[in-house]
Amino acid sequence: MKRLLSDRKSIYNPFKYIAGERALLLGAGIILLSALAGYYSNTWLDGILDMHYGPEAPFHWHLAMGLINWLSLLIVLAPLAYILTDTKIRLVDLAGTFAMARLPMLIAVLTGFFNAPARVSRHIIYIYLEAGEPVELSVMDYGLTVLLLIVVLIMIIWQVALLFNAYKLCANLKQNRAAISFTAGFVIAYVVSKLLIAWLQNLLL
Repeated sequence: MKRLLSDRKSIYNPFKYIAGERALLLGAGIILLSALAGYYSNTWLDGILDMHYGPEAPFHWHLAMGLINWLSLLIVLAPLAYILTDTKIRLVDLAGTFAMARLPMLIAVLTGFFNAPARVSRHIIYIYLEAGEPVELSVMDYGLTVLLLIVVLIMIIWQVALLFNAYKLCANLKQNRAAISFTAGFVIAYVVSKLLIAWLQNLLL
């Protein structure tokens, strides 16, 4: 743990120090906490790269979205890793590190506890879609919304960096091979997550 905290590069690649069952346990906690935060703040993680301030939904729905996002990555990138590498891969390493890589999205969900973004969203919907009711906004509302959106964007980029490093390390792939296969797999996984969440939403909500 001391080496992890002292290594500046570990912010993008902590998986040299934490993997396997420990990473899976931490990752499961991250997914669960993200679902709880999303439930209480009405913040939806409805895609691997997506986060929206949505309507109220039951806790099991927020947990389902988190699990779908994680499993979509695993079912697409794990086979790629097994096909492309010449070394032995443990599925638990991929599962654990991919779950841990969702940590930035937990931080992003916490922005949902601020009222400003939701208020600005309702105002935009009222102005441009003529739906809902007018909302009185202050300069502080706009400023805080922009700041929080920047935080969310940084968290999304951080998540992608973590996922790439997890994939590259667990699959033991060289930079170019890892980058090309990860990019292709990530795009597919993103589409899969969106389709599954949309299908399940129509089924459950």
